[in-house]
Amino acid sequence: MTATGLRAMLGVQWRTHRRGTLVWVLALIALMVGTAGSIAGLYNTPEKIHTYAQAVTAGDALVVINGRVEGIDSLGGIIADEFGFFAAFLLPLLGISLVALMTRSEEEAGRLEAVLAGRVARYVPVLAGLTIASAAIVVTTVAFALGLTAFGVPATRSILYAASLGTLAFVFAGFAALLAQVTLHSRGVYTWGLLILAGAYVLRGVGDVTKTWVTWLSPLGWAEKAAPFGDMRWWTLLIPLTVACLFAALAVLVAGRRDLGSALVGGGAGPARATSWLRSPIGLATAIHRASILAWLAGAVILAGTMGSLAQQFIDAVLGNPAMAAAFGVSGAQPVDEMVALTQLYIAIIATGFAVQAVGSLRGEETAGRLEMQLSGRLSRLRWLAAHGLVIVTGVVIIVLVSSVVLAAGMAWSMGTPVNLGLVLWAGAAYLPAELLVGGLALALFGLRPRAFPAAWGALASVTFIAFLGPGLKLPAWLLDLAPTTHIGSPPLGTVEAGQLVVLGAIAATLGVAGAVGFRRRGVPQS
Repeated sequence: MTATGLRAMLGVQWRTHRRGTLVWVLALIALMVGTAGSIAGLYNTPEKIHTYAQAVTAGDALVVINGRVEGIDSLGGIIADEFGFFAAFLLPLLGISLVALMTRSEEEAGRLEAVLAGRVARYVPVLAGLTIASAAIVVTTVAFALGLTAFGVPATRSILYAASLGTLAFVFAGFAALLAQVTLHSRGVYTWGLLILAGAYVLRGVGDVTKTWVTWLSPLGWAEKAAPFGDMRWWTLLIPLTVACLFAALAVLVAGRRDLGSALVGGGAGPARATSWLRSPIGLATAIHRASILAWLAGAVILAGTMGSLAQQFIDAVLGNPAMAAAFGVSGAQPVDEMVALTQLYIAIIATGFAVQAVGSLRGEETAGRLEMQLSGRLSRLRWLAAHGLVIVTGVVIIVLVSSVVLAAGMAWSMGTPVNLGLVLWAGAAYLPAELLVGGLALALFGLRPRAFPAAWGALASVTFIAFLGPGLKLPAWLLDLAPTTHIGSPPLGTVEAGQLVVLGAIAATLGVAGAVGFRRRGVPQS
């Protein structure tokens, strides 16, 4: 098997996707190194480090979220613990996103057909996509290792920690390449990738809490077991590297044998006639976004159920250990409300992530050529966009409300007493204007400057960083105010000002209108 045309394909994919790749890499480096630097400045004495370690090891609540960090009583251990939740999702998402863009998305758009008509082997686009994604992961890993070392973490431990995160990204990049051969659309790659990631998160959490071999079933567990700030098990890196190579090799093999435009699953003929519902703009939009809604909803429900089931443990921990409360970023004065507020912030970020991804799928419809066909008849651009916007907003609401119900049920089961469902629902609903504001920004980018859409993911990463780590790292007030979640007021703890919600809603609506106007006036498709 010779990689005919690999060099040319690398050049084509780099020129096509260099902006999105650079946004991913630079945003992750800034987030990772910025977090490390802020934590190094905050925990700058052995006493502070020891107090933090005592607090977070008092129970299993934080272990479920961030993992069981060996060597927590060190600066590197604190960085790994604070960055654990972000690393568990952002590094795999890096691999999934880049590979999906360079493989199945390109095939959907019909560009691979022209490329493969020349002297390019059928499997080379997948190999090239994996190569560029791997290079991006390596650059991110090296930069993070250098950043950790610069802030005082021993070099060998920095390298092992960065490498454990890098190999995690490799696993999901290889898995995404295989999914690109199995599923017919790029949204299928994202959907199944996120579902498997959610399952891996659950397995790691169960294994860490029970201290059993279940942790080894999860790719997140493999990264954790490297123990960069504990016993330093370098050999564990061979597990994700081997799995990643197997996934990648299988993806390349399948790509070289299957028909262009086909898939191993879901490529058969559909019904002879579409239902009246599916022929409507709303029905088609629902069919397009249904899988993504279910995938993000699954992640939110898993998180809400896990946090709810640990409610009593959380309350006992913060009431009996002020340092534990400080580690969670709460006071301990109202533990039930603080539990709800903390979990609803996580759910809000998940719902916002769905909104950004769903708007991004509209760009996929455009580049794949399906949008032109839909607009060639009597369907207007604004009616098409309104249908998708309505489904996306409905999806956000469903994720928030269903997760809130699960959270309330889990808390009631854990504590053995009823929970005020209305209060929990209100705490989740209060974040809707902030979630829709980020979604409105994504829509504005889609309508006005579609090639700049990766900036929407950068905005989501910035909001996530500020929302979770900003207060604990004592960031300046002006920086905290850049995140719309800051203006909500941590319901049900603080007072939610109706004026703030109105302002956020107005900004979201303005961004949505700007996106609609831009979409109506620009060319379709627009490169």
